[in-house]
Amino acid sequence: MAWTRLELRDRTAPPQAASMTPIGLWTILALVVAIAAFWLSTRANTDAQKAPDATFRAEEHLSTAAVAVRKPGAADVPCTWQASDARWHCGAQDFAFVGPYAGLAAGKPMRCLWLHPHAGGATTVVRWPELNLGDHLEARLRLLDDVGGGQPTRLQIFAAGQSVGTLSASDGRDHPDLDVDLPSGRMRGELRLEIAAGDNDWRLACAEVLMTGKRRAMGEQAPIDKALQYAPPTRHDQFGRPTQ
Repeated sequence: MAWTRLELRDRTAPPQAASMTPIGLWTILALVVAIAAFWLSTRANTDAQKAPDATFRAEEHLSTAAVAVRKPGAADVPCTWQASDARWHCGAQDFAFVGPYAGLAAGKPMRCLWLHPHAGGATTVVRWPELNLGDHLEARLRLLDDVGGGQPTRLQIFAAGQSVGTLSASDGRDHPDLDVDLPSGRMRGELRLEIAAGDNDWRLACAEVLMTGKRRAMGEQAPIDKALQYAPPTRHDQFGRPTQ
């Protein structure tokens, strides 16, 4: 029988330190610099790249809003939120509230935000002070069916302190819509709705407001839809053959 000879190493002997060559030091230094450069480039991303996509529908976020009635020459009068009916109550009248509505407006089913104007030219102000702002906004203003002609009801919409559009309806046959790209700017900010009418009799207003997309940083251009880009013109030689 053959035996295998085992050599026991002295465990008390200290291990030999690995030598570091200049080339190894430069390799490690280069790796550290590369990692730092990558981290800095990531930190330098624009706010637009960090901005979350916004999907905001006004009637679904009423509880986080602030609602008040502003009379000419007077201080704003805050409305009172009532969770039991998901409405902001702004007075004793049955119509004096801001809340969700589901029914017929301009002859079509509509799920929207009830915004009946108040008397005396008062303005109802609905604002969300701090939202993730998108880059696109759609809005519709309708007066309930059977509403005849009268004073125009005007809805103004503001995003981050800038007016983005005004809708006006005078009777139930008007169908004013708004479909706009929002300007670049701050990632978060205020969305505000202001509605008023010179005479509020039977101005049964209902509005839809939808904000979507990702906010662009100040000065950043909107992405170009490649499907809309034209191909460069084809060049031809003197014999009419296409060239590169």
